[in-house]
Amino acid sequence: MRQKLGQHFLKDKEKLDAVASAVKIKENDTIIEIGPGHGELTSFLIDRITKFKHARLFLLERDSALIPGLRAKFASLIKEGRLHIIEGDALIELPKLTTSKKISGNAYKLVGNIPYYITGFLFRVIEGLDQKPVLCVFTIQKEVAERVTADAGEMNLLAASVQYFADIEFLMTLPKRLFFPPPKVDSAVIRLVTHENADVTPPEFYYPLIKTLFKQPRKTILNNLKTHPSFAKLSGIEQKKLFAGLGVPSTARPQHMHINAIKQLAFVLYNK
Repeated sequence: MRQKLGQHFLKDKEKLDAVASAVKIKENDTIIEIGPGHGELTSFLIDRITKFKHARLFLLERDSALIPGLRAKFASLIKEGRLHIIEGDALIELPKLTTSKKISGNAYKLVGNIPYYITGFLFRVIEGLDQKPVLCVFTIQKEVAERVTADAGEMNLLAASVQYFADIEFLMTLPKRLFFPPPKVDSAVIRLVTHENADVTPPEFYYPLIKTLFKQPRKTILNNLKTHPSFAKLSGIEQKKLFAGLGVPSTARPQHMHINAIKQLAFVLYNK
């Protein structure tokens, strides 16, 4: 194990089984596991995949020292062509894999115990994928899991970013003692289910808007939006009507907005 890669391996078999179960593997599923490590979670995924004739698994592993062990451990499934190991950084390899002939056009799911330091980057990579996963199950730092699953009252830029394309569920807390080596903080498992965004503004408008909205979280929604060009074009009367439609006072802070209100705000401003 290379600590510089931020790897902490979950060792509790009951929890590993629960994580694998949360992926809801079924026939014809393509699963991509990020950072399989020694194959702790992989084994539980394979237990489910082998129940179906056409389900398959891709492993993205950055640590070259772990690759030989994975190849040896899962040699039979590799020989069958149902398990593929790709060496490299998931942040780079994931976009390549999802647009390759192996995946492109097919629905797929992501799962993994994500090193803390790449979590935010991974979310941004997923946001930018033309073909997003239909479902993700990630083990991440508990504090980040709480932030990304936040609702009105605790809303933040990360939550508004990820909840734009997925419904998110906090599944379970994983105490640090369940990992080797144990991290300094607890982890949590979250599940993302990607939804259609046909009724909202496109991402190239939405993401700059929420950056403006949350730029200074202690300021009011109105004060933050004053610098946004689409909002600045509205008259005072139009601004009042906008906030009335959102059901949020202009004097409230961005954290008090529900994701649906944020999407509605983006939709209205985009169509002005």
